[in-house]
Amino acid sequence: MLLVIFINIISCLFFNNLMPTFIVSGSDYGQIIKYKDSQYFTEQLLQFENLQISASSAVVMDVQSDSFILEKNSEQVWPIASISKLMSVLVLLEDLKIDLDDTYVLKASDRRNGGRDYLFQGDEVANKDLLALALISSDNTAVIALISSAGLSEDEFVKLMNTKAKNLGLKNTIFYDATGLSSANVSTAKEVSFLLKKALNNKIISDLVKNYSYSITTVQGRVKNIKSTNELLDYFNNNQSDVKIIGGKTGFNDSSGYCLGTEFSFKEKKYISVVLNASSLNNRFNDTIKLVDKVISYDND
Repeated sequence: MLLVIFINIISCLFFNNLMPTFIVSGSDYGQIIKYKDSQYFTEQLLQFENLQISASSAVVMDVQSDSFILEKNSEQVWPIASISKLMSVLVLLEDLKIDLDDTYVLKASDRRNGGRDYLFQGDEVANKDLLALALISSDNTAVIALISSAGLSEDEFVKLMNTKAKNLGLKNTIFYDATGLSSANVSTAKEVSFLLKKALNNKIISDLVKNYSYSITTVQGRVKNIKSTNELLDYFNNNQSDVKIIGGKTGFNDSSGYCLGTEFSFKEKKYISVVLNASSLNNRFNDTIKLVDKVISYDND
């Protein structure tokens, strides 16, 4: 794709003497835009082509315009693991409209493997705290508990997830379970960026995912202190004062590799970055930092 864009640039400059505009034909999800003059943008494209990120697929989107300013295999369909929980929570809040103050008693059938165990059979927990566990610590059992609290089976719930994906225009996003444990839950970097944008437009979700640490108390009085799986929340607070992490969601299973969707702001402008199939836990964060740094370099050049 970058080669085609480069050829278009040369053609415009030498045959038409015009400033080219870069639009990806056939894309339903935005466009690559000219960032300053043509020579500058060409240099940036070539720099991104050589940018050393481990992720198989990546994208950076300008949130206001829905334009993609950086891409790497951004329409490649890939497992997204626990990023699936963004859709689960959207369905719970927007479609099922669960009461956040209701409480639920954990059953043995709610138990799901993966991640750290915070919940156990017999714990009675408020729905708002189950949401926090699902989004902040990526707790699989919390997701299933919320579905049970809503009176649905997981299969019934997954149908609602796929219907919502279709209604949002996410053509390559498909779910087979509600937690992301299934390697058949797939999407693309572009579509994940729109899913994350939709999720973070919900104030309940955005208020939760910005927390690096969180505390819940069961009805029985047991306090559970949880930490976010998104280490960038802590990193940028300590290292880059001009960048603010608005929120995001991690994902990992053996098929997806390490994934991360992040919304951040720089000089009051919002961006979403997505990396899929990064090579390690640390590299999904390092890849994202490199993308953030590239956006900063655009603004400062």
